[in-house]
Amino acid sequence: MRRGEGPILSGQLRHSAARAGYDGLVEDLISIQERELALAAQLQAALLPRTCPADCPHQQAAARNRMCSTIGGDFYDFIRLNEDQIAIAIGDVVGHGVQASLMMAQIMGFLRSQARAISRPAGLISALNRMLIDLGDKIRSVMLCSVFYAIIDGPTGTGFFVNAGHPPGLLWDRDSGGIRRLASAGMLLGIEPFEPEEMCHTFTPGQRLVLYTNGIVDVRNPGGEQFGQKRLERIIAESAELGPRELVDRIFQAVDDFRGPALQGDDETLIVVDRT
Repeated sequence: MRRGEGPILSGQLRHSAARAGYDGLVEDLISIQERELALAAQLQAALLPRTCPADCPHQQAAARNRMCSTIGGDFYDFIRLNEDQIAIAIGDVVGHGVQASLMMAQIMGFLRSQARAISRPAGLISALNRMLIDLGDKIRSVMLCSVFYAIIDGPTGTGFFVNAGHPPGLLWDRDSGGIRRLASAGMLLGIEPFEPEEMCHTFTPGQRLVLYTNGIVDVRNPGGEQFGQKRLERIIAESAELGPRELVDRIFQAVDDFRGPALQGDDETLIVVDRT
């Protein structure tokens, strides 16, 4: 459900109920629905990390998520694998509303339960893809999702990445001022079995990794112009003095300013990780 659809549906129900003489019953049903959606939103928010890892001597991180309606399908996570390694995940379930939120919870549960058992990103994402295909077969639907999943070793800075249909990670380097796109997008999950391509990069001090969902770059202004990846890259390059939290806030503010008075049309999620 996109933002604004709930009130529209409620209005339609009230109009139909008034004509049929069931005003009170429909008001009760709408009230129950709104309470259940509010509870679902609280539960969904509780799944996302409230704080980013603070016990990592080699990196600083910040993240933020904003759903376009009460509940949605974007997610992110930081999973401690061992003393030295952390897994970072960001994903976007195709669709909105209850089904997307249930899928999001299922995927996060799978990642958290399997991340320590399956040590390589390619193996974990392949297993997640099989789970989504099996789930889709059971309900006779296609459960589509994009995921960027990385494992980063703190002492060495070595990172292994898999991109399954997700926007590329953006790597900004303080010394050169340049931005590199990490891990070209592979196939969306949930369609058919495949072997994900695993890529490697060694982070050095002063490098910054920015991960995001499509909702950030697909925003359009009142004139129909798209926010776009290049504008995001320019903000990152011009924000060298900011820490991860401040950069997250600046990007979200830039998105809001660009969108203007229009309603948010998609879930928006952002992660910033600095190598220190």
